[in-house]
Amino acid sequence: MTPRLLLTAFALVLVSSAASASVVIWVAPDGKDDAAGTQAAPFGTLLRARDEVRKIATEGMKDDIIIQLRSGVYRLEAPIEFAATDLGDGKHRVTITSENGVRAVLAGSRPLTGNWRQVKGDLWSLPVPAAAKGAWVFRSLFRAGRSLPRAIEPNKGWFTVVSVADGRRRLQLKESLPAAWHGLQTVEINSTAQWHFNRQPAAALGADFVVGRRPIGTDASGARISDKSKSRVWLENEAEFVDSPGEWFLNTEKGELLYFASPGEDPNHSQFSAPVARELMVVRGTPDKLAKNIHFVGLEFAETDWEMPPDGRLGLQAGGWAYDRNRTYSPSAVLRFIYAENSSVESCVFRDLGDGAVAFEIGARASRVARCEFTRVGANVIQVGRMPEYTGEKHPLHRDFATSRDWLDKLEKLPGFAAMGKRMAEVAPEAPARIEISDNSLIDCCHIDFGSVGIWVGYANNVRIEHNLLRGFPYTAISIGWRWAPGLTNCHSNLVARNRIEGVMRQLGDGAGIYLVGEQPGTRIAENFVSDVGGGPYWGNGLYFDEHSDHMEVTGNYVNRVADLSIAANFNGPNQFFHDNNGQPGPTPTRQAVKFSPERAPPDLSIYGPRNNQERWK
Repeated sequence: MTPRLLLTAFALVLVSSAASASVVIWVAPDGKDDAAGTQAAPFGTLLRARDEVRKIATEGMKDDIIIQLRSGVYRLEAPIEFAATDLGDGKHRVTITSENGVRAVLAGSRPLTGNWRQVKGDLWSLPVPAAAKGAWVFRSLFRAGRSLPRAIEPNKGWFTVVSVADGRRRLQLKESLPAAWHGLQTVEINSTAQWHFNRQPAAALGADFVVGRRPIGTDASGARISDKSKSRVWLENEAEFVDSPGEWFLNTEKGELLYFASPGEDPNHSQFSAPVARELMVVRGTPDKLAKNIHFVGLEFAETDWEMPPDGRLGLQAGGWAYDRNRTYSPSAVLRFIYAENSSVESCVFRDLGDGAVAFEIGARASRVARCEFTRVGANVIQVGRMPEYTGEKHPLHRDFATSRDWLDKLEKLPGFAAMGKRMAEVAPEAPARIEISDNSLIDCCHIDFGSVGIWVGYANNVRIEHNLLRGFPYTAISIGWRWAPGLTNCHSNLVARNRIEGVMRQLGDGAGIYLVGEQPGTRIAENFVSDVGGGPYWGNGLYFDEHSDHMEVTGNYVNRVADLSIAANFNGPNQFFHDNNGQPGPTPTRQAVKFSPERAPPDLSIYGPRNNQERWK
């Protein structure tokens, strides 16, 4: 059965069961919020449907609730929040789904109206009065629902750093810059430095140099931009750079949009939209009352913006950024779960997003994201945990949730995983736990923040990452752990199994198809297939176990066509168990590095990546 037919069948099951066991709230793009919310008289907005759920919960929820969205686009200018009290006692399901298997679209954008005027050749302009005087600053643009590239120079390749001066504020470049650029005011400098990606405003451009408003790159890491760092530099966001098909620039003073069309294209014949929101849905409980039993099925989340603080995003690692050692910032997501339990995201599409897609944050547990498609998501696609707002005495980020360290210190050896998990759940209920990420496809993502990853897991435990396809990333595909030092944390007992990872580490370095760091008792990396790793100026590995990784089992994995190491083990502990990898029975002899020779292909590629098993989703 095709995914669409399967979604249709699932929706029909929901509707058929609604007559006997569920309250159905109907919503349609042409509905009205003062209507009854019935099939014949639907509401017009999801916010109004949320308020109806809240009313039912206040009066006492006695049945499951289905919010049934008819096909069409629902535009959100601010996130809709479901609090714990909106969901009753959690004994009844609240499901938000699309009608008849045709996905309803939740979009964080507005359509752009008016007439495009041809300026010269393929350059066109559109007045956007709402954006004048900085009233609406959008950083993404969509044509027929697909992201368009911001104005960039060079159009292909990048500039090369010759030297760094003035406390890293000035980059001397090998290439010359046109005189017409020297006085430009809105330019942003993009740069790489090993595992960092930086995006920040420029203070000045000269004949062969650029100057940042502040030091280029983060102060919170030792890997900084230099003439030895093989850094790549390119410039964005200026009218002078709009010279290739699809490129655009917003003049926020005039409220004017410039667009470079393809030969023969008239933009008046296309629908353009621009984002007004970065988040679309938030499920938020509290430590005392969890938000329980809410489910998102068969929806499409699209067209959101991304955050650009005044000082820029100075990449630290895995999508996080920091200016100094006082605070770390995390990418946002269109769908966030905070102190939430027994929730799910199934058969949904996430596309053309500025920041992330799904985030299970503090206090999230016993939830899953499955059978979803993620395309052109700008930052960390799926996050489990949230980067702590503290960077420690030195890189890396050492603040964990409360732990059972005293209890563990009294033991001569690690307890069984069940006992440890139970104890840590009692001591640190804030740590995300029991999250399933399965049968999803993540393709061509992290195009806004090149330092982001496909699936990021921080201080979280019992996370299962199984049967996913991850393809086309500038950096690491799956990253687990957030402590580059000895000591147990709430990151343990995680499983990464039968995933298919292809075409990663294209821009940054010191990462891998699958990257882990720190002691993680009970974590297993089993039967994954990683291929086509590297291609950027830095090193890229298949599997990478970074500083103080320990107490993990690594078995049954295949790595093909990798630029550097099949398995890298950097300062690992003595309790790592590598065996039966690359189709070779027995121990995999690694204390530091392994390059499979010859590389072997898995005997059955069909077992890697998403499964098409209808029975699983009944």
